[in-house]
Amino acid sequence: MPIGRRLGGAPRWLIGYVFLCLATLLLAATILYVTTAHVTVAVSRLPRDGMVPRSVHGIPYAELINRTAQHHRLNPALVAAVVFTESGFHAQARSSRGAYGLMQVLPVTWRAHAGEPACAPEIARLTEPPCMDDPESNLETGTAYLRRLIDRFKGNLPYALAAYNAGAGTVEHHEGVPPFPETTRYLRQVAQVWLHLQQDGTLTPLWRILLRSANVESYARAGVEISLVGLAVPLLWLITWRASRTPLAHMRQGVRR
Repeated sequence: MPIGRRLGGAPRWLIGYVFLCLATLLLAATILYVTTAHVTVAVSRLPRDGMVPRSVHGIPYAELINRTAQHHRLNPALVAAVVFTESGFHAQARSSRGAYGLMQVLPVTWRAHAGEPACAPEIARLTEPPCMDDPESNLETGTAYLRRLIDRFKGNLPYALAAYNAGAGTVEHHEGVPPFPETTRYLRQVAQVWLHLQQDGTLTPLWRILLRSANVESYARAGVEISLVGLAVPLLWLITWRASRTPLAHMRQGVRR
């Protein structure tokens, strides 16, 4: 047998190449399913099951989220999904629009809903209004604001979440979720994170990476397409190899006769 070939004439590298393409295809297809079909299920279930209480664990600020959500009669899994989508659980997160903290509260919203927050002096002086970087104060204010939006839109979670992202006036002006790509992506991500938390109560580090990746869907789609094209290479090689072997086989049969 020639060096570098296995039985049947297939090069050793080709066997490994096929397995690599299949593994890539499986991974990309799984990610694509999570970011398309799975998110469709999450979006459809959120209006119906989003307020069903589900405590969270194994994520940053889990106990604080559970306690604050229960105080405002909200589902901890829903609040945690908003926190993850807004800030990725980073208490010192900043946005280009001037929002602060875990729930990315704007100063104007803070002044209207914060009440009298209290925090350590070294944290208070970092923002204006003070205490916006304090996890407990920020979570309390953002959750209170979300509760008021849910009440304002009579329990319609998609409307309330769209208002948290785009403003209540914008939702009322459009008489529903505004047709903004940013708001659409926001609702999809909140729904997807919520569904994982609602089912498992937590997010694994791998899920956090996948759910925070902005272009993961397009990368997964490209991975599927490249893998399928890549799998065509051994098929073409097999067809070419068999075609080249057929005349040789006929010649040998002729010699034997």
